[in-house]
Amino acid sequence: MKVARIVFPGFWFGESDLSTAKQLARMGVGGFCVYGGTAQQTLAFTQKMREASPYNHLLICADINEDLTEVVPDAPALPSNISLGKCASAEGAYKKGNVLALQARSLGIDWLFAPVVDLGYSSPAFCEVPSCVTRLAGDFVAGLSNGGALNCIKYFPGVSGVLKTLAQMEDAEFMPYKSLFRRADAIMPSDMTFPNIDGENQAMLSDKILRGLLKKRLNYKGCILSFPLWKAYVRYEAAAALKMLHCGVENILAPADPFSVIEAIEREVNKGFLVDEIIHSISNHEMAISKVFAQPAVSVQEAFALAKDFCNKK
Repeated sequence: MKVARIVFPGFWFGESDLSTAKQLARMGVGGFCVYGGTAQQTLAFTQKMREASPYNHLLICADINEDLTEVVPDAPALPSNISLGKCASAEGAYKKGNVLALQARSLGIDWLFAPVVDLGYSSPAFCEVPSCVTRLAGDFVAGLSNGGALNCIKYFPGVSGVLKTLAQMEDAEFMPYKSLFRRADAIMPSDMTFPNIDGENQAMLSDKILRGLLKKRLNYKGCILSFPLWKAYVRYEAAAALKMLHCGVENILAPADPFSVIEAIEREVNKGFLVDEIIHSISNHEMAISKVFAQPAVSVQEAFALAKDFCNKK
């Protein structure tokens, strides 16, 4: 069993070593999270990793809240999420998602860790009203899907509810999640602690939040991605990765030391643990690939022109 496939290392242009990334690709990682490269650098990197991988397809990911400028600095910026909540047009969120997906796919990026469905008055939130967030996030997800990209709804259970009780969150922070579960390619938990639910663990490390609340109480059946480990406040990364997998997380994102994380997972599997969970994760991985590569990508020039046109019309 290639347990490396559930790990998605990060690659930081100007910092990470290309030969190390190729080694990870040959080991069979599921994909990469890219950070800080130009459009041409990102496209070249995605092509090289796919050539090095033993699999037909890798899933390349963008760890974003708003648009691709967060990880591809020369990509055209798109309107902020909060501006879409104030816009009179009902199509803004859909168009943003669609243009963003076309941009990403043109660069070889398949999975966008968006949208943020936290309630709030400023971006990356869409709005402070649960029903408004649900509608706009749903339109955004539809745009991503029709543009050929995968989505990830975050940050569960909702940063705006950090001091609320479960009862208070039921018809507020949970509303977008419950409405979008069937259309979500993944859910990403927060790295914050929610004291009224589990005061001892961050959400991403909490069995009460991931299994007890998300999977059992709210009946979510889909994929859970880890919070990107390189920016999470964890002391022992490999141990944290194992704990997340035991709590129901399926894929480990951007660990600072992917080799140690992969080795830790392999040791756990050799002990007889996590076998069924990893088989299930790899099965979901194949389903995600089939969704993405069913649609051809447009050129970088065409995608960026569409983005600029969208911004001009806004």
